Amino acid sequence: MAWQSSGTNNTEMVDKLKRFRVISNDHVEEGFRSVDRKFFVPMGNQSMAHSDQPLKEGNVHISAPHIYGSAIEALDLVPNSSTSFLNIGSGTGYISCIAAEILGPNSLNFGAQCNHWLQLKLYLSM
Repeated sequence: MAWQSSGTNNTEMVDKLKRFRVISNDHVEEGFRSVDRKFFVPMGNQSMAHSDQPLKEGNVHISAPHIYGSAIEALDLVPNSSTSFLNIGSGTGYISCIAAEILGPNSLNFGAQCNHWLQLKLYLSM
């Protein structure tokens, strides 16, 4: 069930995404567990990082976890493959990092973000 997958931490959020069948593939589950959303939310939103809702600050936007779960499931990524993954408008890079975790080290993963302000903000937050 969408919007019911909030947690107090990444583990709890992924548990609920799994329980409500947003994610069912074990590799997708592992990808979400390996990439904590709190590192990708807009500054000042860390306390809501595991809430199943979109977060926005100015031009920085990250969709709700259930949206990313549905998208990654639909991609049907092959774990540890030599697949290329291109994400145009990659935003914070959250979904690209999850895809990279699933695809493994033999894949190519590219994220392109055309918003220079967002690129600078993300770079400065590292």
